[in-house]
Amino acid sequence: MSLKTLLAASLLSLFSASVLAVPTVTLYGKIDTSILYTHRDMDNGTDSTDTVSMESGYNLGSRWGLRGTEKIGNVNVGFVLESGIGSDDGTAWQSGRLFGREAQIHVSGSYGTLYAGRLATIAGDLGSIQMLYPVDSAFGNGLVEGVRQGGSTGLSYGRYDNTLAYMSPTLNGFRAGVMYSFKADQKADATTRENSGNAKRYAAGALQYTGANFGLVLAGDYTMYSNAVNPGVDDGYNILLGGNYNFGPVQLFAKATYFDNVLDELDTFSVIPSSMPLEGWGAELSAKIPAFGGSFKAAVGYRSAKDVNDSSNKFKRFNVGGAYEYPFSKRTFVYVSAGYAQEKVKSSSGDYTPNEFQAVLGVNHSF
Repeated sequence: MSLKTLLAASLLSLFSASVLAVPTVTLYGKIDTSILYTHRDMDNGTDSTDTVSMESGYNLGSRWGLRGTEKIGNVNVGFVLESGIGSDDGTAWQSGRLFGREAQIHVSGSYGTLYAGRLATIAGDLGSIQMLYPVDSAFGNGLVEGVRQGGSTGLSYGRYDNTLAYMSPTLNGFRAGVMYSFKADQKADATTRENSGNAKRYAAGALQYTGANFGLVLAGDYTMYSNAVNPGVDDGYNILLGGNYNFGPVQLFAKATYFDNVLDELDTFSVIPSSMPLEGWGAELSAKIPAFGGSFKAAVGYRSAKDVNDSSNKFKRFNVGGAYEYPFSKRTFVYVSAGYAQEKVKSSSGDYTPNEFQAVLGVNHSF
């Protein structure tokens, strides 16, 4: 072998080794765009309204992101940077953050995974560390208001800045996770010191079991409200127990929740004052049925809540709806959904029952 050939072979070997050592980085995303019809009646003396609009992320949030990993010895170091976008107008969501859906670095090994950054709650159905979907509901937090599972809970399904989280490995079907946010919203509260009484702090944990035909989840969260923003409001918490069973042709889901002193519950009709802490309970039943190459989904939910400081203020929410999804390919599906939601309000200022019907037709494409 000539010197030139030997040198070329050596350089090629070094180049190949360096290529193999390059960490993997993936660009990915979803575009979800739909046409939404809404009939709303606030039942407060104002006229009912009928609107038709183009929406983004009504089923699954439109987004683009980067994720990558590098193996270092016996551990993997990875990251996720994910940006929420409006596919109907090109705007940035999550208060204009560049990576508002998620921005985290994590280290994983045989003992589990440690995360740091901006993350969606463990006690939710969004992001890398969520532990609810699809254990406790056939639906996530999308589609029409009548089937959003947040409507039957006190959970906010929020995202939190300045977060540490740990997820255990799966052992005999069991998996556990915990998280803590030193300050929930850095963008809205830039001057407050992290982990101080004037910062909104958040903790959550969950235990999940996944078997061959069924799954169970027990989740809870605890919010320490800012003394500056919400003086006099006690810390709030949610507890959720849910599960599903696959009977073959039909998969059934059920969940029940209890909450106390919550300020971040889903309020479709903007009838609950943001400073009013609520206590109550909720439940949901849902099902998923394969049919005609796609799948039908249906859900019914109920939530009963009252003002912690004045029990004469009461809110009873009911929602029901269904959807059908049909895949054109592994990356593209269309969906149609309809639902009805109402909030029966009893208060010192009067009783009324705002309600709405919604129907949506949309397409979702993943890349």
